[in-house]
Amino acid sequence: MNEIKAKNKSQKIRLIENIASLSLLQWVNYIVPLFLIPFLVRSLGIELFGLVMFAQSVSTIFIIFSDLGFSVTGTRKISILKEDKKQISEIFWVITTIKVATLILLFGVLLLLIAFVPKFSKEPMLFIFSFGVTIGSTAFPSWFFQGIQKMKIITVVNTTAKLIFALLVVIYVTSPKDYLLVPLFNSLGFIIAGVSGLIYAIRHVTFLRPNLKNVKAQIKETAPVLLSSIATTLYTSSNVLILGFLTNNTITGVYASFEKVILALKGVYSPIYQAMFPWLSLKKDINEFIRKIGTYVFIFGLTGTLFLIVCSKYILESIFRDELITSYNKGFQIISIVMFLSGMNMLYNFLFLSAKKEYILRMKILGTTSLIGLSLSLILTICFGIYGTIIAVVFTELTLLIWGYFTYKKLTL
Repeated sequence: MNEIKAKNKSQKIRLIENIASLSLLQWVNYIVPLFLIPFLVRSLGIELFGLVMFAQSVSTIFIIFSDLGFSVTGTRKISILKEDKKQISEIFWVITTIKVATLILLFGVLLLLIAFVPKFSKEPMLFIFSFGVTIGSTAFPSWFFQGIQKMKIITVVNTTAKLIFALLVVIYVTSPKDYLLVPLFNSLGFIIAGVSGLIYAIRHVTFLRPNLKNVKAQIKETAPVLLSSIATTLYTSSNVLILGFLTNNTITGVYASFEKVILALKGVYSPIYQAMFPWLSLKKDINEFIRKIGTYVFIFGLTGTLFLIVCSKYILESIFRDELITSYNKGFQIISIVMFLSGMNMLYNFLFLSAKKEYILRMKILGTTSLIGLSLSLILTICFGIYGTIIAVVFTELTLLIWGYFTYKKLTL
């Protein structure tokens, strides 16, 4: 009995440590760029800032494809088999091989876009430099470290890289002519983190040559999760792309500024859910745990959203000190609702469904809703510009929450 109690206590301590580590990492990922945004807006001007954010959103979409859903399926497999070094090694090298092949393919896609799409061909180096973020993210095996529940490694490596990037930007980006240095330094930070993490991970495994059968099996299992991730990206990162193509770089810059603030605040949820996922996957009382934590997520999200709405003008003036951005205060108030909606829908659509291994159902919810949201965003952006995009984002998040909640209720009857 004492051994069981000691084991449970050890698991809880590790869970708290993992949540703390991932929370610090997530805050660094979002807060460092958030502090840099006002600096970049002033140094580059809102138009060039919008162009840089457009290129960054392309890299974000590439990252989703290069991840291939292994952040969920890979993490879950490693967490279950973490005591079996041979199987862990086999999974590690299979997934790494698939991700490297995908990365090469994605770079080919980028070159085609640069060759045939005017928006890309006008600034080829901007998009090539931005692709370094995709390289670094693909190289870093965060799914592996989450699976073996050693999140401190992720935090130390990534935090160091991000701080190096921030320092370089502040020192060297001083005028609009330096805009290419932003994606270059950003990519440098990601690549340093990615290569360092990969080298450290290799020390935990032995080399086993991947065979075709295992490669096919991993791709088959992760396919629904990949489609879910792509769907998620369609209603998040694609909004900057839509504005970039349908409006201009200035409006894109305004929206990207709002999005960075909201992403930084949404980042509070992600590390908690990511740390809980491998732990919760091994539990039998998943339904009850989701019910209990749901109350706290609801209260926190609602309080945060109300604060953003009430203090929106002060927040924008304090962060950006830009009259154009502050003039879109109403738009920021509307998009602030996302902080509440996303926290709740991630609870049901990511944590609950992933822990229950309901990958296909998750794909159905995210895929259908995202297609609706993408269509709505295109139509409303054409009709109402930036406000149309914001309304589409809020509607999509609301739809996801409603669908996710009723799915949870149905599966727990």
